[in-house]
Amino acid sequence: MKKLIILFMMILSTLSFAAKKLYVGTNAEFKPYEYLEGDKITGFDIDFMDAIGKEIGYEVHWVNMGFDGLLPALQMKKVDAVIAGMSQTPERQKAVDFSMPYMFTKSEHYVIVNENSPIVKKEELKDKKVGVQIGTIQEEFTIALGGIPQIYNAWTGALMDLQQDKISAVIIADVSGNAYLENMKGLKKVDIVIDSQPGASIAFRKGETDLVKAVNEAILKLRDDGTYLQLLEKYFPERAEEFKETFKK
Repeated sequence: MKKLIILFMMILSTLSFAAKKLYVGTNAEFKPYEYLEGDKITGFDIDFMDAIGKEIGYEVHWVNMGFDGLLPALQMKKVDAVIAGMSQTPERQKAVDFSMPYMFTKSEHYVIVNENSPIVKKEELKDKKVGVQIGTIQEEFTIALGGIPQIYNAWTGALMDLQQDKISAVIIADVSGNAYLENMKGLKKVDIVIDSQPGASIAFRKGETDLVKAVNEAILKLRDDGTYLQLLEKYFPERAEEFKETFKK
């Protein structure tokens, strides 16, 4: 009998440990939010989500996949959450629940063109083909500017087509854009699209109310205890001063 009780307790302990694992989907092609260093996924979102997991008592396990497959994987219970610099949109809000936005600074997005392009400002993108990654906020920026979004699975494909003059421009987040400009020839930045209220949020399945509440509380705690600033200084040093001015005590 004693052996059965011990065995039962061991099974409960194992189940309890398993329940504390949180499988989080991301798309590691969006430096510095999430990207690969060798075989390791790293970046701002990765470190921040790991900190959130620790705060709410979960061990985060990462699942890397294509951006357009993230929400379907969430809905099919292949992952428990998604973080990938993903903005809330009315369409996405119908399909999943979101945490509060976790970017507390404005964001800038570069308009990049071929070095031989006559385009010098974003307003000239009207009726032009603009490369964007599928499902990103840059697609909305393109439509707002009157451009014609050309959808790619990854930014690299869009920028390679831009090098070959197959499209007129690419709109991409500033830090990611800088990384590509340093490594890809024949491209230049001509203008900036400013998003004063970035909506990047963590996605969860519909009905995960308690988990969303716990994550929101953790986001605010990490924002206020210095953890968030440390991550900004590591991945977005140019935004650290703006954050300190906005949230100074």
